[in-house]
Amino acid sequence: MADVFELAYVYARVCGALSRAFVGERAAQAARSGKLADLWRSVFGNSAPALPEGALLKEAERKAVAGAFREFQVMASALESREPFFEALRRKTEFSRVKRILACARDGSTELPPVFDTDLKPEIDDSGYPDPLAMFGQGRYSWIDGEAFTDLPAAENRLDRQFYGELWESLGTVPARRRGALADLVKLEIELENVVWALRLRRYYGMDVEQVEPLLAKVRGPDVVKPALQTLSYRMDARGDWSGWRWERLLRDSGPVDTGWKLDVRKVETAARRYLYRAVRHALHFNPFTYTPLYCFFKIKEFETAVILGLFEGIHLGAPFEEIAAYAFAVVGDER
Repeated sequence: MADVFELAYVYARVCGALSRAFVGERAAQAARSGKLADLWRSVFGNSAPALPEGALLKEAERKAVAGAFREFQVMASALESREPFFEALRRKTEFSRVKRILACARDGSTELPPVFDTDLKPEIDDSGYPDPLAMFGQGRYSWIDGEAFTDLPAAENRLDRQFYGELWESLGTVPARRRGALADLVKLEIELENVVWALRLRRYYGMDVEQVEPLLAKVRGPDVVKPALQTLSYRMDARGDWSGWRWERLLRDSGPVDTGWKLDVRKVETAARRYLYRAVRHALHFNPFTYTPLYCFFKIKEFETAVILGLFEGIHLGAPFEEIAAYAFAVVGDER
């Protein structure tokens, strides 16, 4: 069990590492030249490999994600024991890889996605690809069968719900005096994910409460679905309906409250991510002698990696610098 000296060391290391995060102004300036080679050097500190752009993007993803996990492992190594909560948190990359494997099988691809967290004991047998029983027959993914290959959205949704359920349950292994804000932050993320997911399902698929409710992540204890289900009874073009809603702060008004307003799901999603990012940054400094800073490091590196990959993709697609810069500031807010 970690003592206060180990935790103080982790907190100091986390603060130092996050001061160099590639978000906001630093990320935007790294992409200013509009050249992938320049962005590569800014992010990774060396020259880009001589690869076609498509292959370079894949290598940038591999290097960015794997690097983030290596940094996390270095931070976590200061603790004397491997904590089940952080094992469950790191498992997120494997859940994401399962989704990509299912997509590969559906598309008939022979190339499997890379493993980013090589220090985590795998529960996927790559040698069995594309047979779901051979790949996933043992362990936490044993429910995956041939139907998951054909109904990818349903499988991805179940994987998301499974990940959050396992992560929440793993909180019970954390000593109470070491939890800090962990439960509040995990609950916040699940609740916001449910809100965004419910809005997407309603906007793009026309689903109602009965159809949406089974697709939301649930945990034992707190109600993390009520705010999401409430959105299904509000009119998408009537701002007044949303007055008093728990997450009303996420609404980005495009006009007067009663005239010309229409909810923009993408803006709500951006606002939700920004709120979560700021909650994580805030909790980091208010719970220094708990496991909270290490969790915050993981989440902020997750945000940072998404920004980095978005910059590479934006340059590859030839997007204007203004759009790329806006993406760099999407999570932290435009503080220019």
